[in-house]
Amino acid sequence: MIAARIVDALADTVALVIADASRAAESVIADVQATRTDERDSVLLLIAADVPALDRAMLRAAIGPLAIELAPSKRLNAVDVVGDASDEDVIAAARFLAAAISTTGQILDVRR
Repeated sequence: MIAARIVDALADTVALVIADASRAAESVIADVQATRTDERDSVLLLIAADVPALDRAMLRAAIGPLAIELAPSKRLNAVDVVGDASDEDVIAAARFLAAAISTTGQILDVRR
């Protein structure tokens, strides 16, 4: 699974929250808000390709307000996997956002 590969690639430098088809957007948003107590200063939301369109739209719309809510102690960014993006491309996007220490509230779309 891509989430495990991202965790391995980022060496636990970010709090990873995963949105997939099995979870409602509200549950994912609650998980992002719960990272306030996490010791890491960066949160990455991974929006899987199988997330329904309405949930995807709600999650994308929530990134900016959630980033403001978590600031200044945390940064929040998202990787939105579209279609059949390669694992390597998703990992590269996650690495970029983890390393971009002055970036918050951003969404990278990763597609093939």
